Amino acid sequence: MKHSISPWQRRFFAPLTLRWRLTLWTAGLLLVLGLGLALFINSMTAIQIPQVLSVELVPTSQPRSDYATVSLTPSPETLPLVEETPDLQTPNIQEVVIRQMRLISLLGIGLFALAGSIGAYWIARQSLRPLSHFSHLAQEIQARTLRQRLPTEGAPDELKELAIAFNGMLARLESAFEQQNRFVADAAHELRTPLAILRTNLEVAQRDPNITLSDYKKISDVLEQALSRLEKLIEELLLLARGEKELQIEPVEMEILLNEIVQELEPLAQARQIRLELNIVAPATVMADVSLLARAVSNLLENGIRYNHAGGSVTVTMRRATHGVAVCVEDTGIGIPVEAQPHIFERFYRVDPSRSRKQGGSGLGLSIAAYVVQLHGGWLQLTRSIPGMGSQFTMWLPISVQVSEAPQT
Repeated sequence: MKHSISPWQRRFFAPLTLRWRLTLWTAGLLLVLGLGLALFINSMTAIQIPQVLSVELVPTSQPRSDYATVSLTPSPETLPLVEETPDLQTPNIQEVVIRQMRLISLLGIGLFALAGSIGAYWIARQSLRPLSHFSHLAQEIQARTLRQRLPTEGAPDELKELAIAFNGMLARLESAFEQQNRFVADAAHELRTPLAILRTNLEVAQRDPNITLSDYKKISDVLEQALSRLEKLIEELLLLARGEKELQIEPVEMEILLNEIVQELEPLAQARQIRLELNIVAPATVMADVSLLARAVSNLLENGIRYNHAGGSVTVTMRRATHGVAVCVEDTGIGIPVEAQPHIFERFYRVDPSRSRKQGGSGLGLSIAAYVVQLHGGWLQLTRSIPGMGSQFTMWLPISVQVSEAPQT
């Protein structure tokens, strides 16, 4: 339920600090309680004073004494405590007493409200001093000082919880900034290589006066390869930057999708003398972005083809798994060293940088595949890899889509 603020509260309280708000609320509470107490006292006084002023003096019989005594005969009429005179009447006395009581009550309320307000301001100031200190420290934290943390020792419980939550947010921001900086640096490094190739070949063509048509043809082929690599790299970077904002979820029949990907990569496999095999254990339909999912599966198959031996094979197996679909891609390639396996899903990571560049890889294939699968609520794992014998990757996707939060770039 949304709490609504009236216009007068917004105009009156908006310019005030939290310290002054606490002071005013406390002073108002003291004033209301004081008025209630004064009203109660004055009401009881107004009721009791007439009874006190009309007390009857009833004589009683006196005990005998050895001394001289005077006999008093009780009068049937009551004697008032105060003699009535024309100038001083009982109602006038009541009014004077009640008026004085009200005046004293109002003065007491004012004094106590003032003292309570001063005390409330001092208490609020002392209570909010750690919060002011935290606010000052938080203002000093910038992008270059994200390692700084708010102190938690000695802080009150409420502020300690706030400091812990704020420090957790700083840790996440620090991690995000570090990942972003690494990503930008790696992207710049990867873009520099094809651009350097383009510039070098163009300079050779411009400076060599004896260049022939055959040389132009070779330079043209090199430039075309560099441009293709540059285009693919930019496309992959845009894919990583796109995130989950443009996901177009629709039913995807995995059997049809896998058949299309295998047919698309068949020419590349034949050129490298690699055999592609597709094994559908049980058909299944998932909710996914078909273009992104195709890119993820294609990256896995292409990785198995590029880093394989001539005469090797890449086998794709699809089966139903618990509440989802499992796609297993197994190759008979070169495998992945044990020390490199924890890093294979990192962006721009290459087991063998020189060999990867020769194969046309950008170091983003596996990271993009894992990224896409994570966007769809699934996971991608390296389930087995033996150097010199091949690797096996397993992708799991839920039957019903569960779009997850995009990983930080």
